[in-house]
Amino acid sequence: MEEIFNTVMARYIWSILTDAPEIPMSWGVDLDTVSCTEDSLAFHVQGFLHTGTVKVVYNEGSDLFDILIINEDGNIKEKIEGVYNDDLCNMIDNKIECCPEYPGEYTDKVTDYLINS
Repeated sequence: MEEIFNTVMARYIWSILTDAPEIPMSWGVDLDTVSCTEDSLAFHVQGFLHTGTVKVVYNEGSDLFDILIINEDGNIKEKIEGVYNDDLCNMIDNKIECCPEYPGEYTDKVTDYLINS
């Protein structure tokens, strides 16, 4: 896996996301799909709210991150621009896994998954 993170920025993004490792673990990240460029990190997820790709891009001009939520068919479902590094993990979690507007719904989904798995 070390060769996957062959850029400083990809390692930095990954370190932000794994500061609380239980959060990205809940997204169902497929480590075999992790890819990076000089300014981005992308990976496939299987969350309760989204299954597809998440791409985090560093925007050097603003010193902030952009998040692309990409469907299985490769189309961009949502683009979130101007995310600070300390908001990055929570912003992705809110789009992939959690239901911040309906916390009970998320709890129900998790309970149902655990009971029926």
